[in-house]
Amino acid sequence: MPAYTMPGLMTGQNTNDIVKKLVELERRPIRRWETENEYAKAQMQIWGEVKNLTTNLQTKTRALVSFTAPFATKSVSSSEEGVITGEASRAAKSGNRALEITEMASKHQLSGVAIDTDIRLPEGSFTIYSGKSKETVIFPGGGLPELTQAIKNMAGGLAETSLIKIDKDSSILTVTSVKTGKKNELQFSDPNGILKLAGLVGENKAGLENTNQLLSLDLLNSKVWEQAKFKKSETETEKLLQTEEGISIKPDTAFAVPIVVTEIKERAFVEIEIVGEAPAVMELGIGFEKEGSVRNKFLPISKTESKYIFPAGDYASEKNLTTIILSNAATTPVLIKSVTLVTPPAPGTAEPVKVLQEGKDLKIKIDGVEITRETNDAIADVLEGISFNVHKVTEKPVTLKIHVDHAKGSALIKEWVDAYNELMKFSKEVISVEKNARISDKKESDDSKAADISKDFWDNKSKSGILAGENSIQRLIASLKTTANSYYPAPKDNGFKVLTDIGISTGAVGSNWEKIQDGLLQIDQERLVSVLSENPDGVRDLFASDPNNDAKMEEGVGIRLLEILKPYNQYASGIVTSKVKLLEESVAGNNKKIKEHESHLISFEAKLKQRFLYMEQGVGKNKSVGNYLQNNMFRGNGGE
Repeated sequence: MPAYTMPGLMTGQNTNDIVKKLVELERRPIRRWETENEYAKAQMQIWGEVKNLTTNLQTKTRALVSFTAPFATKSVSSSEEGVITGEASRAAKSGNRALEITEMASKHQLSGVAIDTDIRLPEGSFTIYSGKSKETVIFPGGGLPELTQAIKNMAGGLAETSLIKIDKDSSILTVTSVKTGKKNELQFSDPNGILKLAGLVGENKAGLENTNQLLSLDLLNSKVWEQAKFKKSETETEKLLQTEEGISIKPDTAFAVPIVVTEIKERAFVEIEIVGEAPAVMELGIGFEKEGSVRNKFLPISKTESKYIFPAGDYASEKNLTTIILSNAATTPVLIKSVTLVTPPAPGTAEPVKVLQEGKDLKIKIDGVEITRETNDAIADVLEGISFNVHKVTEKPVTLKIHVDHAKGSALIKEWVDAYNELMKFSKEVISVEKNARISDKKESDDSKAADISKDFWDNKSKSGILAGENSIQRLIASLKTTANSYYPAPKDNGFKVLTDIGISTGAVGSNWEKIQDGLLQIDQERLVSVLSENPDGVRDLFASDPNNDAKMEEGVGIRLLEILKPYNQYASGIVTSKVKLLEESVAGNNKKIKEHESHLISFEAKLKQRFLYMEQGVGKNKSVGNYLQNNMFRGNGGE
């Protein structure tokens, strides 16, 4: 476009510059909407952080009020380091016990004799026994490597194997039990001679027969068993009856019948043979002596042909059998022909060639009482509420210490206080107000390039919180302070009613008042450790308690705090979600206005250019006419 000039105001100014200036003036609403969008997006980021912080505090609070919160966790240690480690539940009694480890549980280790490394073994099968378990290995034939792999694949849960090469021609096969303990020693049955050829066991012997012991039941001294379930047992006419064919058990009756005390061997079982019809399943049991008291085991047993087989050895191995429990829940009598204790022979029929180490049980003494177990690890049935691992034999008695472990509870509370303070500090910052801050009244001239409505806005926002005056954040701060400083009912006499009771406060006595007013929590670690050690249940009750005993936590700092936080971070209709949604709608509305106004600016600029073109063309014509008239008038005057 030609760079014509216009008279008057436009003199010396390029037409394109004037059009751009006018378009920029018309663009001011877009700058305002863009500024509003920047502010809305900044607010959305702030609300997102509010949701993150409230969710974090909610998570830490739930950890405190859960049933598994470890305020009362107890730890297990020994006076001599490295002897014992373990954990104790709340049920464990704190205190010290005399402890002595006389022997550690060990694995059964076997070694074969040296044989030709290149030996070829025949196909066949053999069985490996360990404790109550057994595995039969089907061997397709092959060398020693194939044999070790077959044992690993089919009996790896019972035995570990390795092949040791002695020299270029000879190798030795070794086998070790997976489990420790005397009962888990390895035994073998080798009918095809595979393990003998491998140098591990000797000659396979013929299996022995079961030992059967017919039990004599003392019917006269029998006692009613579970009368509430078997209601006719007390009726005299419904008692056990001895007949020529056997013992008759009437319908809806059950009895515990004494026998001569008999030891129950490993894998032994009680065989109950019946005459005639009987239910497919009957509840049967045994009574046995264990650790100075009588125990009972009562189970439903399925019938196999005409017998019921009760696995007594699984529950009372090496214990004394004292009672047989018989019951009949059917509608017709059941006739028992005999009750027999059957003891199978030891399963191994091929003895190992060389024992490197016998399987041994753990032997310990607690307060002078000797106890044996098959394993050194996870021993949970010796002391109530305690599970421990044994690591070495002691040369002299040591002290087993059971005490409250305050570390986990203290860590949980510290994390909760940190989360509380983070939310409190952030909330106060985003609603802070700078009293002297205000939008400047200074006006820039419309033709100044520095004219920008966002400059003063952001200068002011840098002096105040971006959510200044937001009521929902103010309510959150006030609620947090109220919750942290309120009294709560203590369900027990020695309970705690306020956070200061357990060493959590907004400042020690004599602290700066302004800092106390900030509402940030501080921990007196010494006081907290003391109350966690002495009364961990009281600390837990302060955060969550059940005053009505209805199995529902209804009171406490944590319960109250969860109620306050819930409206802020719930997904569907929470305060933060609603605020962000409104801001997103505002941004979308402004974006629509910006798009529409930008379309308007395109046509507005085109119209301005067209008008200035017409104006310049008109000015050009007028100038030409003026020059023409001036020239003609000059000639006319000269001619006269």
